[in-house]
Amino acid sequence: MVRHLLIAIIAALCVPIGADTSGTLSFGLEAPALGSPTTNKASDAETQSVPEKRSQEVTVKVGRVGIVQVAGAAIYRDRSTRAAKFTTVKSQTPLAIVDEKGEWYGVLMINGAVGWIPRSSVKMTGYDLVAQKPADPNRGAATSRGGEVDRTGVLGDSIIRTAMQYSGVNYVYGGTDPATGMDCSAFVRMVFGQYGFSLPRTAREQATVGTTVPFDQLRPGDRLYFQCKNSYIDHCGIYAGNGYFIHCSAGRNGVGVDSLASDYYWRSLVVAKRS
Repeated sequence: MVRHLLIAIIAALCVPIGADTSGTLSFGLEAPALGSPTTNKASDAETQSVPEKRSQEVTVKVGRVGIVQVAGAAIYRDRSTRAAKFTTVKSQTPLAIVDEKGEWYGVLMINGAVGWIPRSSVKMTGYDLVAQKPADPNRGAATSRGGEVDRTGVLGDSIIRTAMQYSGVNYVYGGTDPATGMDCSAFVRMVFGQYGFSLPRTAREQATVGTTVPFDQLRPGDRLYFQCKNSYIDHCGIYAGNGYFIHCSAGRNGVGVDSLASDYYWRSLVVAKRS
């Protein structure tokens, strides 16, 4: 029996490889349950559940799974080592391979673009990458009430694409200019400001704005607020989907992607907001 695994989106899409030998891995279109945090924050995580799968879906192959074989492998924006880099990934990182041309593999990135990594840096597995998509593409964005269109997902995807455009911007405490560096709240404020949302300057103030979202109902584009080092909210980021979020942090020395499933961030997560 096929055991479906959720593929987690990081700077390059990755998948946790388990013992399944079926040759098929499932590309998660919904955020997975993140498990129970060890501290009681704004959400009762013990009652969380995985969202129900949409009806009338079909399975389609979207690529294959490859594993990075070298330390610090670069993923480029074009098929050249002189091209700009999307990101650098660690050895043993699984990648979603969606194209191949000559000596290069095409890697699906978090913003929907295709990056390129040398074939010599990747070992292909026997796994195909599949996704569940609506059988009728015209119904993919429709809600179940009155035929209205749910625009939240479209807006969220756009917000994530905009956030990823700041990759490479340095972290500077108190900074507000992407040319010289920003801090976490300035990054979130700048991204959302481009969509007409006016947010306060600090993470603590931003956390009071918008609709509170249960942690098991997160969507790409939701804002996340953490209590990392202080007795108050002192960090923030933007949920990217599949358990990952984008933020500007001192630990990454700039804009990067991290997992909410890590003990540090999951224990520190206080509240999620939807604009």
